[in-house]
Amino acid sequence: MSALYIEPLLLGITLGVFSGLIPGVGNFVLMLLIWPFLGAFGIVELLLMYTAMASISQYIGSVPAIVYGIPGESSSYPAVAESKRLTSVKQVSQAISGSALGSAVGSLLVVGLCWVFVDYTDMIKYFYNTKILVALLVTVTLVMIFTVNNRWYVNVLLIAGGLLLGLIGYNSYLGINFATFDNMYLYAGLPMPVVLICLFAIPQMLHHFNDDVSKGLAKSYELGRIYVLNPLAMLGSTLIGFVGGLIPGLTTVFSSTAAYNVSMLFTRDPVKRIVVSETANNAGAFSMLLPLLIFGVPLIGSEAILLFLMEQKGFNLVQFKFSDFLPTLAAGLVVVNLVGFLLAWPLSRAVPFFYKFNLKIVMSLLIVMLFCVTVYTGYTNYSTAYYVICFAVLAPIGVMLRNVDTLPLVFAFIIHNKLIDGTFRLYQLIS
Repeated sequence: MSALYIEPLLLGITLGVFSGLIPGVGNFVLMLLIWPFLGAFGIVELLLMYTAMASISQYIGSVPAIVYGIPGESSSYPAVAESKRLTSVKQVSQAISGSALGSAVGSLLVVGLCWVFVDYTDMIKYFYNTKILVALLVTVTLVMIFTVNNRWYVNVLLIAGGLLLGLIGYNSYLGINFATFDNMYLYAGLPMPVVLICLFAIPQMLHHFNDDVSKGLAKSYELGRIYVLNPLAMLGSTLIGFVGGLIPGLTTVFSSTAAYNVSMLFTRDPVKRIVVSETANNAGAFSMLLPLLIFGVPLIGSEAILLFLMEQKGFNLVQFKFSDFLPTLAAGLVVVNLVGFLLAWPLSRAVPFFYKFNLKIVMSLLIVMLFCVTVYTGYTNYSTAYYVICFAVLAPIGVMLRNVDTLPLVFAFIIHNKLIDGTFRLYQLIS
């Protein structure tokens, strides 16, 4: 692997550690925080950084879930549920080491599957057209209505709100202005970073603002022999994780939960249940990239940011093939999984030191940093005042939505151009 790729891998690993440790501060929030610095990366570097971040966050998230009973990552809820049933030092030790090993095996097995079937994934792209794109976007949106953790009608309202916010400005396909009020800045639409910060990052962080790790009693464990799950169970959880990673809006959350539910049919051992769920979520952390790289359809908010940044660098489905990226991604994942295994097992002893910090202070600082990102991004676009005004208008709405999962809103806002433009082209083709 080229030395040029070391920097994005290190950045992704570092971000993944923070994503896995701090409740509510997921990959989406961290990508917003480093938005101004990602312009220096090319398409491959962005992919490597994101893959490393997504994978490491799954590794690290299992440690606080098992030791403290808190979900560092949202996909770690099964581990949180079963951590209450770990009654001995040996069981906790087995859960820690088994999760680390299972995550490594699950992730690498999925890469191997992609390598074996890479020619078939490239063939899928030849069937890519406007009809399929519109169908995929509509399907993802419908699935999100019934899977995101709100009532279905709330998700419908959020999607409608996201589409309306996305429509603000001048639309070249429809040839109309919407809610511009003759303001020259509004003709270009609402700035994406500000919308994502105010209507997703801030509500998500505020929702977890009162989570207090110090209230939970840390479980003791030892770094003894590594726990190895039954190979058949490991393979089964990997396959479940692979399929679960393709579910829009849920990805690794669905992977870990589905594998966990299946394991409940076969065993009552909390260690096995935890290892199965953690193996599955790391498998899903890579498979969720397939719809993005093959069809250009993001399944979660952080992928939507990644796609936006890649498109700024010239990424398109005609010119780039998944097989072109796979060798570099595979080599990067070997390195990342080795680091993740070390962090999640022998180096997991360092996790308690992090939780000596007051997480409320950490989150408050992150919100201030998000405002600074808004100002900086506005400055680089010669629109500082406009960005700050948008922040001042949208941030209070984000605060009001702190108990709602606003993923459908920001997803609709991000894909509105693809959906509207694709629908318009489809109408022209039919007529």
